[in-house]
Amino acid sequence: MREAYKDVMDRIEVTPEMQTRILKAIRDADIQGRSKRAVPMGRLAIAACLALLVAGAVALPKLPTKPPEKDPSGVQNGIWSVTQVSSLQELSRLVGFEMEELKTLPFAVTETQYRAYPGGMAEVTYLGETQSVTLRKLAGDADPSGDYSSYSDTLVLTRNGYCVTLSGEGSLYSLAVWQDGTYSYSIRASQACSEETWESILEGMG
Repeated sequence: MREAYKDVMDRIEVTPEMQTRILKAIRDADIQGRSKRAVPMGRLAIAACLALLVAGAVALPKLPTKPPEKDPSGVQNGIWSVTQVSSLQELSRLVGFEMEELKTLPFAVTETQYRAYPGGMAEVTYLGETQSVTLRKLAGDADPSGDYSSYSDTLVLTRNGYCVTLSGEGSLYSLAVWQDGTYSYSIRASQACSEETWESILEGMG
């Protein structure tokens, strides 16, 4: 019996908070016992408090003392991070292939943003005062545009011997998608453009 009692007591860890609560319970019980001269009840209260604290210490798991470390791969809580760089050359080095640029756009460019996505996709966004154009490139044959809109009209153009599919409404198009056998490309315009404008954009890509 003594060995079993000793084994249980060795497994109990009394934290400073628990110790404070126990001492407070003893003081309260002692004061109550003196005021009412009911010493047996005070001892019962102490025993009850100790029993509750011991049961809690045995039953409750220990909380972690430090937060979990971040995943060094760049993924945290299932979300892939995006890396923004300052130049086309740096973007090309990061994704592992040469990234083209658009030199003939239908608006004055005020800012250019370069982003790399885990998985090897490169993105260049050209911003103007009221509109923007985004160029994406990805190794393989998957559509890199991320545009799942339903367009009523399509038109096929040719760039360097490859078929470029334009998608839009009527005679204005917002999206261009094509492949060259090694990479997939997409160009997304915030404002729909005419066939002639798209031909100019594609001719100025390099």
